Amino acid sequence: MTNLLDDCRHTVLEERAYAEAECLFAEYLKLFPVSREAVDRLERNLLKLALAAQLATSESAKNIIQTDAGVFWHRDVELMDNIFLCHRPVAGRTEYAAVEHFLANGTNEIWNRGWEAIQVLKIFAKEQRQALEFGTKDMVARTMEFLAKKYSSQDLSCLTSSFNRQFNETASPWSEPTYEQNRAVAMVAEA
Repeated sequence: MTNLLDDCRHTVLEERAYAEAECLFAEYLKLFPVSREAVDRLERNLLKLALAAQLATSESAKNIIQTDAGVFWHRDVELMDNIFLCHRPVAGRTEYAAVEHFLANGTNEIWNRGWEAIQVLKIFAKEQRQALEFGTKDMVARTMEFLAKKYSSQDLSCLTSSFNRQFNETASPWSEPTYEQNRAVAMVAEA
């Protein structure tokens, strides 16, 4: 984990406070960059994912899942861990949905749905970005609240920007495409 206090000189107290907060919120500091990278990858690949889903509608029925409402969907493309873009035929049309599979209880819940794969993806990506931004702001606030309580007589406001950068840091600038994305590109190239 990068120590973002290296940017400038800090007191021993600031460094100790930073280390305590970093230790307390370590899991979140690991999670946010991974989540941010997943949302970035989703936003970069919207068209590829939509194309892959549209191509999957012509394939034979496989990877069928049932949502909690009892509706059957064809799982087409993995968007994120355990979240898929799915489709189902409805009265001569194709409906798409972003569906999350919860491993703990085996349920499948719909995030959003619509008649155009790209629209479903855009809405899903926008909601994921908003949730990530809200979560980042919340974690920075929780970190600062912890520091304010523990070090109430000290001014540790300089740590806010350090934690804000750390929660906003992306895990890596280059991410590997998923199997489904590679398959979709290969299928388009073959056509």
